[in-house]
Amino acid sequence: MSFNRRRVALACAFCRHRKRRCDATRPSCRNCVEADVDCHYDDTPQQRIDSSGGSREIIGRLQEIEAMLQHHLPGISTLASGVQALVSQSASAIAAASPASQASTLQAARILSHDLAGAGTVPVPADSRSSWSLPLHLDHPQPELSGVADPELAPLTIPVGHKTSSNYLLRLPPMQQLIGEYPPDLFFLLESRNPLPPDLPAHPSPRPSNPLTAAELDREVLDCLVSAYFSEAYHCHPILDRDEFHRIYHAFLDNYYADPWSIESVLCLVVFAMGAATLAPPGAQGFDDNPPGMAYMQAALPTLISMSSWSVSYSLLLPQALVLASVYFAYITRPLQSWRLVYSASSLLQFKLCRLSSRDGDPTARETILRLFWSCFLVECDRLAELELPQSGLQQLIDQTSLPSFTGVDSSQSTAYLAEISIRRLLNRVHNSLYPRRQSVLSLSSTSLTAVDDFSAAEIASVTSVCDELHRQLNSWYESIPEPFRPSLGTEPTGNDRKTVLRIRYYAARHIIYRPFVLYIVTHDLQHVSNAAILEKAGVCIESCRAYLHNTSEILSKQSQYTWTFSLS
Repeated sequence: MSFNRRRVALACAFCRHRKRRCDATRPSCRNCVEADVDCHYDDTPQQRIDSSGGSREIIGRLQEIEAMLQHHLPGISTLASGVQALVSQSASAIAAASPASQASTLQAARILSHDLAGAGTVPVPADSRSSWSLPLHLDHPQPELSGVADPELAPLTIPVGHKTSSNYLLRLPPMQQLIGEYPPDLFFLLESRNPLPPDLPAHPSPRPSNPLTAAELDREVLDCLVSAYFSEAYHCHPILDRDEFHRIYHAFLDNYYADPWSIESVLCLVVFAMGAATLAPPGAQGFDDNPPGMAYMQAALPTLISMSSWSVSYSLLLPQALVLASVYFAYITRPLQSWRLVYSASSLLQFKLCRLSSRDGDPTARETILRLFWSCFLVECDRLAELELPQSGLQQLIDQTSLPSFTGVDSSQSTAYLAEISIRRLLNRVHNSLYPRRQSVLSLSSTSLTAVDDFSAAEIASVTSVCDELHRQLNSWYESIPEPFRPSLGTEPTGNDRKTVLRIRYYAARHIIYRPFVLYIVTHDLQHVSNAAILEKAGVCIESCRAYLHNTSEILSKQSQYTWTFSLS
């Protein structure tokens, strides 16, 4: 019978050289005492032997790997430079590309930029109270400083308890001195107490209690509503295939009374409701008591809620209907109901995404899932930016989810959609880089920047380079939009709602980037703020707010999915 020889944790030089068992006694082991020689121990980590059988082989292998990485480091740097050159070429090719290929070119540039996001981090002083990290572009190297922040890239999610909401601003001491104190969750309380329209029961019955009238199901009326949806609302969330929906729509016209509670019928009813909401004239009354399209939504919701609670099928019609229903409630300024529906859609999508493979045989289904994912991302982020609500977890999958290809979709629509996804991701990074939550979720206070000394001069100095880098990324986003679809900056009307929305997003991001400088000034004695750079950046924030207000008036003149978001922000 053989036994494994037990090895001690450390052997002296004499015993190791003679390959004798050492009892590791100090100051001299037994073998050295008997041989009358000096007993010497080498305590370096390379000579230690662990109790499991030795680690010198492992250490040697690690040294080989390290040497290999050092050997290939120049090649890695060269490869990264080549990829960055490819990104630059792609951006340059956007302007020269044909309209049919511009959207796909923009998408490729966005994906490459996203893949290179971890190429570096902004160095900041080590004594900063907060860790600031965000991506650098390879063609803009940054000088090395003595201390750097956590190298982990700022995530593309909205942090819980962030400090960019209107509710947070109302709680700042200077604002409380002007308008008094308000509850910490003021806007949530207002929206939670906002009653549902009378036609919509608080507890939907399993089946529609009030069937649709013949006038509401008139073919001409429905054709008009479908046309309005595709012309006014579809481009904001192009999650339906036109041909496939029209096939479902024609079947609905023939079989609604035979099967009014199928998911196909529910999807049609939600589209009718969306079309009715888009047809409401500017300044129309009745969105509180009798929102347009509510009769169709009332008929659809019981089945929609029941199926979203229990269904785990692979049909994509259910999440499509949930997303469109969520957008409908955004149209009628019901943000909490909008959040509840998109939360359900996000849960279903995560169930499908975990089973989605690049080898899936149905490219159409894969494209639909990707569009649904990014539409859920946009809608949910707009709700979370102003209301402290539970997150579905969909944002955690941003880095692993590619953008849709939009094959066969109008280039102007797909470009605006992709550009809005990109600016939303940048806005989320701004949230995480500049306004992370500092207190525990168990704290009684939902925000922490409420003391007058929260923004010190040292902290403002440390965050300046971060703000400048974020602003540079914002300008890069703006310049990456193809020329025909890029909104001009300013306040003059664009004549195109999608361009106006992109312009509003630009000014919203720029104002949030430079808001810390305004907060620093208002929480300190203005006479002691002599730094010209701080005053200049605060001026950029205020100018961005002014441009934001001018541009939102064009969108707020009529009802849209942005009505509540833009009016509150």
